[in-house]
Amino acid sequence: MKYIITESKLNSAIYDYIDNLFKEGKKIYMVKHTRTDDDTLDDEEVEGAYDFFHKGEDELFIWTGKEYYNRPYNKSVWSKWEALAPVVEIVNYSKLDALNNMFGDLWRPVFITWFENTFSLPVKTLN
Repeated sequence: MKYIITESKLNSAIYDYIDNLFKEGKKIYMVKHTRTDDDTLDDEEVEGAYDFFHKGEDELFIWTGKEYYNRPYNKSVWSKWEALAPVVEIVNYSKLDALNNMFGDLWRPVFITWFENTFSLPVKTLN
């Protein structure tokens, strides 16, 4: 027996899968990205970057805006990324593998929509 599914129904199923995969019934925390200052060993906030995680667990993803890549040093390295910003990068590789294994590349535009709806941050590039 052959089943036909519409694109909107598939996208809706992928959206729900993403929501369950990342939320796991837990709150996702969004905090400003920090970097440790080598001289003082204090954490300093990094402009234009946020980390997302479940309390007490590793990061899920990192969001970086144009401000993050607008740096005075290594300008040639960062200019490529500045053009691609805002960028969201999934850093939980087991969840990334689950999405790729289940949906191939079909999940990528749906994830961008889910992320923008969930966190009210724009996304131009999913890395």
